[in-house]
Amino acid sequence: MKYGLMITACLLLLACQSELQNTPLLELQPQHFQHRVQAEGELFAVNSISINAPQSRGPRLIAEIQAEYTQLQEGDLVVRFDPRQLQRDHRNADHALATVQAELAQQQIEQNSELGTIALSQALVSQEFGFADQFSIDDVQIRSRLEIIDSLQNKAYLGEKQNFFNWQELSFTDKAKGQQDLLELRQQQQQTLRQAASDGLEALEIRAPYEGILVLDADWRGQKAEVGGMVFPGQRIGSLPDLSLQHLKLFVIEHEASGLAAGQEVSFQLAAQPGQQFKGEVIQVSQVAQSRQRRDPRRYIEVTVAPEAQSELFLPGSRVKATILLNQVEQQLVVPLQAIFAERNQLYVWRQSGREFEKQTVEIGHKSLTHAEVVRGVNAGDRIALIDVGS
Repeated sequence: MKYGLMITACLLLLACQSELQNTPLLELQPQHFQHRVQAEGELFAVNSISINAPQSRGPRLIAEIQAEYTQLQEGDLVVRFDPRQLQRDHRNADHALATVQAELAQQQIEQNSELGTIALSQALVSQEFGFADQFSIDDVQIRSRLEIIDSLQNKAYLGEKQNFFNWQELSFTDKAKGQQDLLELRQQQQQTLRQAASDGLEALEIRAPYEGILVLDADWRGQKAEVGGMVFPGQRIGSLPDLSLQHLKLFVIEHEASGLAAGQEVSFQLAAQPGQQFKGEVIQVSQVAQSRQRRDPRRYIEVTVAPEAQSELFLPGSRVKATILLNQVEQQLVVPLQAIFAERNQLYVWRQSGREFEKQTVEIGHKSLTHAEVVRGVNAGDRIALIDVGS
């Protein structure tokens, strides 16, 4: 029995030693900790003049456009639009306008003819009424009672007939006015369409307002204006930027953007010049995350960065890759996130104590996607397990 207990104790000791040897450990020592995130974006000019498609009735097709980054002089052609659709619209409006004007003329003729007929009928009734008044005899000694009654009935009939023609005139006048108003409205619409087509034909070209380099804008699909492409009224096609002051527009994935703030240090390089590093500083952080591409489910935080100095290599629209330093601490204990566990809203690590491990509650400070600064709970020289030894 005694030997059995000794054997069991030896086996347990060997098992503990084997478990301890197989557990990956980390000895904590003060070190420099940095939290950096990667971002991509492009340069843009702070001050620029927009080049927009003219306000027109519908979209336009580009017939000619200068290449991006072309050096333009004041008055140089930037974009020329295809005139064929506008020419068709102008012809269609002319034909429709001529048709409406012909209908107006025809209606006026018919209206005058109808009103003339009604006026003639009214004149005849008035004349008959006058004769009836002039030759009416009410003396029973001269005419019989039946003749007198018949005469009175004739006058009443003529009065009703006169009222009918007056009503007919008013009714026809109201109807004719409604038809005329409708035709005039159609005429006004066609005149508006014709004027819009005329204005469009007069604005087929966009020219540079001053000297500068042309930068084209990309749409939501990342495509830039090109020959044969379609632009909508007022759409921004590009710009003539002021190259003396340029900033960076960077995009950081939302779940990596925690801790972003103005004043943080940025290092970046141009995609076209990967060997040269530039420095900058965050000056603005967007408060709302947005999608960048239609099929990309990720959302990004937009960050604006001011370079320390401008460079002749900077061109608006140039792609950049950047690293943003969110925070850094000197001589602190840093633990991989995989070694920190949670239970009942408390964080803890497995600290080695002799041949065993014990739970040690910790408090963390700054953290990155992989590591965290431990500000309370462990000391330099402590050894912790990098896996959950309690499971």
